[in-house]
Amino acid sequence: MKTFYRYAAVLAGSVIGLWACTADKEEAATGGKAAIDQPQVLVSELTTSGFTLRWNAVENAGSYRYTFNDGEETEITDRQISFSDLERQKEYVVAIKALPKFANEYTESPYTYVHVVTDDLEQLPKPEITLGCAYASKTIVSWTEVPEAAAYEYTIGAQTYTTSERTVAISGLEKSREYTIAVRAMTGDATRFTNSEAAELSFTTSDGDVPTLLIAPTHVISDAVEFQIYATSDQTYYYEVMAASTFAKYDPATIAETYRKAILDYAASQDVSIQLVLASMLKSGTQTLQLTGLTSELSYVIFAFGMDLKGNITTDLCATTFRTTAEGYSDGPNYGGSDWFQQNFYITNAYAGITGYGWTNSVWTNWAGQDVARIRYRTLPTDTFRQIFPDENDTAAITAFLKEEDYAYEAEEAILTLVNSGGSMSVTPAGAGTSYTLAALATSSGGEETLCVNSVTTKASEEALSWFLADAATNAAYGPTYSTVAGVMKGVDVAKVRICLFETAALQGVPTSQYADVVANRGTDLPAEYIAYINGNGFALIYNEQAGIRPSTSYTFLATATNSVGDTTTKWGTATTTAAPDAGTTSVATTRAGGSLQSLVGEPIPNPERFIYPYRSKSVSKETKAEGDYWTIIHNMQILK
Repeated sequence: MKTFYRYAAVLAGSVIGLWACTADKEEAATGGKAAIDQPQVLVSELTTSGFTLRWNAVENAGSYRYTFNDGEETEITDRQISFSDLERQKEYVVAIKALPKFANEYTESPYTYVHVVTDDLEQLPKPEITLGCAYASKTIVSWTEVPEAAAYEYTIGAQTYTTSERTVAISGLEKSREYTIAVRAMTGDATRFTNSEAAELSFTTSDGDVPTLLIAPTHVISDAVEFQIYATSDQTYYYEVMAASTFAKYDPATIAETYRKAILDYAASQDVSIQLVLASMLKSGTQTLQLTGLTSELSYVIFAFGMDLKGNITTDLCATTFRTTAEGYSDGPNYGGSDWFQQNFYITNAYAGITGYGWTNSVWTNWAGQDVARIRYRTLPTDTFRQIFPDENDTAAITAFLKEEDYAYEAEEAILTLVNSGGSMSVTPAGAGTSYTLAALATSSGGEETLCVNSVTTKASEEALSWFLADAATNAAYGPTYSTVAGVMKGVDVAKVRICLFETAALQGVPTSQYADVVANRGTDLPAEYIAYINGNGFALIYNEQAGIRPSTSYTFLATATNSVGDTTTKWGTATTTAAPDAGTTSVATTRAGGSLQSLVGEPIPNPERFIYPYRSKSVSKETKAEGDYWTIIHNMQILK
């Protein structure tokens, strides 16, 4: 809780404590004169050695009187008292009452008793450690910033060091040996904070020598990567990012030579000096680099090789692999909700043309419930959320935070009406490529509370790229639309597919995050002979009346694809059959509530070689991003396929 109050001060600008309770039950009137109201006291600026009390003006009061720990009475006209030089973690009692401005008309108020316990020393939160690489002669370790920390202490083996930096390079280790590094944040104000507990990370050093160029991804989302390349200041090099499936087709020497030749050929074709092109294209020394426009849930390779300004390759090719996340994925907290209130926190580009808000600059919220009387909420960058709540599952602290007027927002009555009548939708502006966490506290009319905490990451680019697509469709070309559903698929480098189709009603209560498990447990493998069609123009499975398809019913098709390097992604789509032509007045949508997860069985579409996937796929843009940006020109050539 202490951490909550300290960081809330950063967000709101000032810390306001709890309303003081009143204990007096004095007479409301004396001698026929009415007593004026008691002061309503707020505790603020609570530290280990003091605190401040404030209150609003009391009507008809001319001054105030207080006692400190049953000491002498002191009369003041100000509405604020500060106490200092107190003992740490000790209870103090202050009694305050209002005195009337006109004693012939009113009597003094009863005392308001305020019990305050001075703060204990607060422990700094632990930093989060990230391993960049692990070699005997160079191991790179970094960690997150801890507010209020003056320095960081890290220990590896029997050696302990102190630094103000958040990235360190460790040398002198042994090959193929396991090590544990411990890092803790050190306070610069021993009167307020204690050092954090040590965060630990175990790793095993490589059995090889450190490469000339060391590559370490530092941040990966669905469509972008940030990475560091470590090199000496005099080392020039070319770097590139490509799909791992493409990289695996060639040996490193061939890749380096192919790119070297492409660079020299381009310079010659444009009648531009090779030195000018290379000076613009090559990097030197340690660099932090970024690349956007990547495909979600796909493995990539970052590689680099030394090259001088004459076009000669000077080092072996060095490489590392990373995998992009699913769209919107965040490692932030996701939990909560109840049968009477649900929260959906997501990104979408569906309304960008209308509102200007898409998946790079906004996060969206759906609330749906029954008998919801109140909602208090706050959206924060996930990093900030974790600073406020080091334990992201501390529901008591999060609930207290949301109840504070200065820290959270109250949903308006119009929003509550929508929530209780089908659902509300709202948008919050956001930054690109950033994880956000939304915490919402809903209260029912009966006083029941439920807490929802969800996280999502915005995209870094407007492009929507995927290496596998799957959807459900009804179309007369597949068969009667009242008794036929097609499961359609298209992909690139797909090696294996597992599929299933259910009535949508049977998936009620199953979150989309669990669809991959549904396919794994309830699906069937698509015969290998059809994979080539998926990697071509597409493929379709037909589910008809014999398979169990019924009129006026919604169905969901799910498919999990695996590519040649082991990446997996699960896609799905929903389609509803039309009413039977002879149904008459008996034609109603048959959505059996619940229902067992029993997949229907489809048949391959006749003449699959003639099938064309019914939706457009957006390919990677090959246009240059900036005139004269030679690296981008070479990158967009897609030299290796």
